[in-house]
Amino acid sequence: MEIISFVILHYGDSEITDRCVQSICSMEGQEAVQLVIVDNDIGKKDALRFERKKKYEQQAPNITVLINRGNGGFSEANNLGYQYARDRLKASFILVLNNDIEFIQKDFPTHLYQAYQECKCHVLGPDIIRSGTGEHQNPLDERLRTKEEAEATIRKNRMALKLYPLIYPLLYWNNRWMERTQTQERKKSKDYYKSKKEKIVPFGACLIFTPLFVKAEEKAFDPETQFYYEEYILACRCQKKGYRIVYDPSLKMHHESGKATSRRFRGEYGRLKFMMERIIQACTIYCTMLKK
Repeated sequence: MEIISFVILHYGDSEITDRCVQSICSMEGQEAVQLVIVDNDIGKKDALRFERKKKYEQQAPNITVLINRGNGGFSEANNLGYQYARDRLKASFILVLNNDIEFIQKDFPTHLYQAYQECKCHVLGPDIIRSGTGEHQNPLDERLRTKEEAEATIRKNRMALKLYPLIYPLLYWNNRWMERTQTQERKKSKDYYKSKKEKIVPFGACLIFTPLFVKAEEKAFDPETQFYYEEYILACRCQKKGYRIVYDPSLKMHHESGKATSRRFRGEYGRLKFMMERIIQACTIYCTMLKK
């Protein structure tokens, strides 16, 4: 049986990671399952990180913990786990996921093998359901953003950061309104998420790299960004190389949607500011890709 490796990006809250790990360890077919936890708690004391590493690796022989000592970025940390799973574990399927993902299918490996046999694509996007609201979060988008749209995003975020202390309340309520509107729209379109989709931008909370991708690519994310726009960069890269991305609703999981991030920043003020700063950086990289 082909090896399935789950690369879990841990930061902030061990309780959230614990639930994710337990949902994977409860699956059928554990002989083919490998877990790689990338500890991305940059700045935490080494003693705490090594203690956590020992705790997880003692739970089961198929759990490995890697301590990231880089810059703490999303792409860099996940590439660390992806390369370990690819080169050391010889995994055929590599799932790169946030630690607030919870698998709800005990027979998930069987569904994964079947989904791949039916589509033979390079990247699979599962049906990611937001806990609490029931909102379907995949696909993230049906098309790539244009260079003009990306440049406009950069300009808007730069302006917002300049005025941030003054306009934060407006940004906060606008963000809340947009989230509620998006949730309502997705709830009205439940039938849309019941069928397979191609040529989409997959939601980054869980990305499934199939044997076709893993065999050809040394990195999951290239070029690397710290946070945000990874999905658009991945979709652009796949489009340029002729790789297929497929959303398949037969693969299901729950997502706590940013819970770990919100706990890390202890408030919306820091989270929104962090998001805008990182979007500017990542969007600039995306624009460079589009120009090539």
